[in-house]
Amino acid sequence: MIIRRVLAAIPMLFLVSLVSFALMRALPGDPVDVMLGSAQKELPAEDLKLLRQEFGLNQSPAKQYLLWLSGWLKSDSVASTNALGRSYRDGRPVKEVIIERIPATLTLVGIALLLSFTMGLLLGVVAIVLNLKNKKADSVLTALLLALYSAPNFWLAFIALAFLASPYSSALVNLPILGLHPPGAQPSLAYAAEYLLLPAIILSSRRMAKVALYVRALAIDELGKEYVVTALAKGLSLKNVITDHVLKNCLIPVVNLAGLSLPALIGGSVLIETIFCVPGMGRLMVESTFGRNYPVLMGLVMLYGTIVILANLLADVLNNVIDPRLQQ
Repeated sequence: MIIRRVLAAIPMLFLVSLVSFALMRALPGDPVDVMLGSAQKELPAEDLKLLRQEFGLNQSPAKQYLLWLSGWLKSDSVASTNALGRSYRDGRPVKEVIIERIPATLTLVGIALLLSFTMGLLLGVVAIVLNLKNKKADSVLTALLLALYSAPNFWLAFIALAFLASPYSSALVNLPILGLHPPGAQPSLAYAAEYLLLPAIILSSRRMAKVALYVRALAIDELGKEYVVTALAKGLSLKNVITDHVLKNCLIPVVNLAGLSLPALIGGSVLIETIFCVPGMGRLMVESTFGRNYPVLMGLVMLYGTIVILANLLADVLNNVIDPRLQQ
């Protein structure tokens, strides 16, 4: 099954690259004009023509795509620094530009993923207990989780920045609010975690609420099944029934949600990195979009597409490990 999924992913990546390439070329503005800014007026037309020729922009869009695709598919180009082309901005290999941005994004997404599922599972268990013992408290918690899930990340980010920038916040919490380090620098894990904690909390908020609501809904459905009634009738405590049976049966759908959460968090990091000035892949995508840096954009799109496919494959593998019925 996994081999079949991998083979099916190949044409999907090709389609993603084709559509992305077409959309990028549909953006208004010329990369050379955007790169030079007002300085283009001082350059002779012949120099501008040579620049476009150097970047391959004098070719038709179809030929540009085929040249990019052939470079990507060459067997010896994957290990080469020029496999993805060179950045229009500084002429550096795209592979090098992207690699130096990966650690910041992976750290941010890793912290956000950990927070999403640890806090989400904890709140989900609390919601289950409240649903059984205190309906009013359960209704309040569910309403708060729904409100958190409905709140856009950028709105929460601006509220957090406004609060932490005020003179009254230092008495309650003292967190760095902007920046991390220059791209390519190698800070310690503790330093990165400190600067990325607030962005990670904001990034994980909606996913955390979704996990908690999902676990609550799954558990309530499980608690109404006959095996739970039988276990309680045999004298098992409610705590043991929930921890030993109900939560285990909720684990498989939650693993599927985890597989979908990784690409969702990476996609959400584009906005969060831009707001909090984190030098990761998301911010690089925004910079490359405004700068019409097509080679870097294509490299990022292919990387994101690969991550989505690998995340889904990982979820399938974990499902097979957790649920023996899928192995038959």
